[in-house]
Order: sequence, then C-alpha cells, then structure tokens
Amino acid sequence: ALVPNLQQLTTTTVRRSVAWDAQNARIRSEVARGATDVGYLPLYIGSLAEPFFTTDYERDWVAGCMTQWYGITRIHRL
Repeated sequence: ALVPNLQQLTTTTVRRSVAWDAQNARIRSEVARGATDVGYLPLYIGSLAEPFFTTDYERDWVAGCMTQWYGITRIHRL
C-alpha cells in the first residue's frame, strides 16, 4: 500500500509546485509594475495549518519574510 500513497504524494507535490511557480511569477510581475501590496493564495502542505493561522498581521512571520523577499510593503491573503 506504500506505492499508491507515494504516487499520490508525488502528484500532490508536483501540483503544488506548479501553483507555487505560477503565484511567484504573478507576484513578481505585480511588483515589477509598481505594486507595494500584493495578494497571495495559501498553498497548503497536507493538513498543516502553520503558517496560515495567524490573524495578527504584526505577528505574522511569513508575511514579514515575504515582504522582505519581494521588496514590498504588505502582502495579503486573497
């Protein structure tokens, strides 16, 4: 029963990586056009809630990292 689970994991991982690359390209395009506040869609890994559970923007370490990475002021969930 390991092989079907591994095949599903591979399919899920590939699907997520394609979505990640597309979202990264969209964000970079918006930033290149001058956007300083951009939106993102959470791309969950399995059933992990972290880091998408934070409701206080100031304590959201992921948002802080993303704003520095992309050189923007703010990022928000779509």
